[in-house]
Amino acid sequence: MKITGVKVHHAEWERGPYHWRDEIMPSGSTGRASLLRILTDEGIEGMSPYRRAANLEEVKWQLIGEDPLDRERIWHKFWRNLRTSNLGFAVGPVDCALWDLLGKASNLPVYKLLGGMRHRIPAYASTVTLDSLDEFMALADECLEKGYKAIKLHAWGRLKEDAELCRALRRRVGDDIELMYDASSMFNIFEDAVWFGRQLEEQGFLWYEEPMDHFNITALARLANQLDIPLAVAEATHGGPWDALAQIKAGAADIILTGPLDDFKGGFTGVLKTAHICEGYGMMCAIHGGSIACLHAACAIYNTKYFERLVPETYYSPPGIQDASTEIDREGYAQPWDEPGLGIHVDWDWVNKHTVGVEE
Repeated sequence: MKITGVKVHHAEWERGPYHWRDEIMPSGSTGRASLLRILTDEGIEGMSPYRRAANLEEVKWQLIGEDPLDRERIWHKFWRNLRTSNLGFAVGPVDCALWDLLGKASNLPVYKLLGGMRHRIPAYASTVTLDSLDEFMALADECLEKGYKAIKLHAWGRLKEDAELCRALRRRVGDDIELMYDASSMFNIFEDAVWFGRQLEEQGFLWYEEPMDHFNITALARLANQLDIPLAVAEATHGGPWDALAQIKAGAADIILTGPLDDFKGGFTGVLKTAHICEGYGMMCAIHGGSIACLHAACAIYNTKYFERLVPETYYSPPGIQDASTEIDREGYAQPWDEPGLGIHVDWDWVNKHTVGVEE
């Protein structure tokens, strides 16, 4: 089998706006999604969501004529050229699409090919940032009604107000629901980061995510030494498994965050390497992101506990591109569909009507 072509479809659709913490620009009301397709001479193609721009000419130059089953060799060829090339963030979606292709060629779902640790996994509800305590409490109620047993807050990044939100949420959901908090690297005064971590410890939060500048390993290591609550870090740093190892060795990480569609993490191949490094240290490797690729990864590796799902579940999901990642059962579990590859169903009529560009 040989790769014969690469296409990227860019689509837009209307959805509600949302925002993260203070100082991060809110999203507009237009959703944008891209779909990468890797074509072969045997008619089997691999697909993956594709979030960031890359030089498609160089992606094609690296891929066309290759055997798509040589994933490890292709991965290293891409990874070793990221330092000077125009490949951008293509390594993640290219790798995910090649695993999707392998799944279709072998008639197996990707999570089985990756290791098949479990066939379903508990999901946690990962909030967008809302405008008031009342809105957060109402969203928490909706999440518990749907079956979620864990919630992660993305809040304003305001020290005192966020602390009150965390206390209010614990009172609302009780002690049996796991809670996490994502600071999105907001608290860069060390004493503030320590103080807020103590508030989370008092409320029994499971982890404290990205509390300080994600490149400041020195400060994170100091913070990890001061607090009992686990720090979850490395979501936004480049370097994949090698960055994860550096964070661990520096004492900056209690939990490593990674994810196939965080393109600088290296797709499934990079995530497996990262998870195995964490496993050697007895650490959790938390899969970051709510895509179908992240769901397969979370079901494949041993040392992860949850699948992250943004709520409302359809914020990032275009109506014409369907998969299992938005389906949460009444017990709060997510589960890939039992079909070959990633299980991405494309309504090409919808995609064609909403396409704003095709690269090939």
